[in-house]
Amino acid sequence: MKVIVSSFFKILFVVLLATSFTSCATIFSGTKADIFIDGDVDEPVTISSSAGEYKDVTLPTMVEVKRRQLDGQHIQISSEHHAFDDIVLQKDFNGWSIVSAVMDVVPLCVDLMTNAVSKPKFDQFYITPIENLSADDSLRKNGSIPITTLNHDTRAQLRSQQLSVKYPRHEINGTLGLGPNQADRSTHRFVDGLRQPYHLEKEGECFDLIGDSYVIGKLEYHYRLNRKWDIGAMIAWGYSKENYTDDEYYYAVEQNKLDNRDTYTIGYQKCRTFSFAPSVRYTWYETPTYRLFSRVSLGMMRHHLNFSVEEWKYNGPTKPYHSIVNEGITDKTEWRMAYQFSPIGISVGSSNFRFFCELGYGCLGVMNTGVSVCF
Repeated sequence: MKVIVSSFFKILFVVLLATSFTSCATIFSGTKADIFIDGDVDEPVTISSSAGEYKDVTLPTMVEVKRRQLDGQHIQISSEHHAFDDIVLQKDFNGWSIVSAVMDVVPLCVDLMTNAVSKPKFDQFYITPIENLSADDSLRKNGSIPITTLNHDTRAQLRSQQLSVKYPRHEINGTLGLGPNQADRSTHRFVDGLRQPYHLEKEGECFDLIGDSYVIGKLEYHYRLNRKWDIGAMIAWGYSKENYTDDEYYYAVEQNKLDNRDTYTIGYQKCRTFSFAPSVRYTWYETPTYRLFSRVSLGMMRHHLNFSVEEWKYNGPTKPYHSIVNEGITDKTEWRMAYQFSPIGISVGSSNFRFFCELGYGCLGVMNTGVSVCF
């Protein structure tokens, strides 16, 4: 139970830290907006927007438009036998930007740069071929198109079916890994062989966020080959620390027999890892807002192990242990294969900014969570 609670607070800390440097409007709304189009059309149509061209689609459908220069932006529609007026968009204020402004000035600046502070005033339209409209139709003269009312289920279904025609190919992500990883076992063997002759036990500090398991920071780049496969490489840094105390010292403290002790022994473990590994990811399922994937990474790890022991002399009841009578440091470096297998990974957000989490085992730990930027 203690381990679960500790992991929960670690994850919460990472989420809060990541949120303070990201923007709500850009993450939850994205740099593109969804436009739903229905109409009285008996054949497939081709729709051209600022986000790309959608060929031979049947109505109703959903297309994306870029948020930049949203006001007055045109969506063009054509088919083999019909002509249509352009859809002309109007902009409105995006309420998510208020949350960004309250959080920090950095998220608000990001929203302004991506124009996520704006959203379409209307995001549903009903189109009719020009030849079907009378010359004195007021809507035709005004150059506008009637707005339709698609229900929530229909909109959700269209979102899940219609992925972006043009999607980001590049991804840079930064994460924090938690839980046991492949370096733990060798670290424990190394430390146990050195602390046991001195009868050292874990000190058991309060709120020990790191402990003898590694915390791993990772930076990664991926290139998306297609909808299913992307390749890349990652570099990761791991750090583990723990303090150890003479077990007889605790007994002496509990029995108030410190005066009978001549020396007090303590140990310090500080070990680090550096990993480099190419990686491959496979996407199982994807919608415009989330993606389910798996990953395999294989590379090399540099494992630096360090353990130091200090023996302190007791100078009397009025003075603590201030005199070191003996100390030793054991330091070595090992190279080994680095790997990471994450059968379950999910990313949530817009097409450009996402939160994601992976569950697996290897050089990144059991749980790996962070943010990514796609372009």
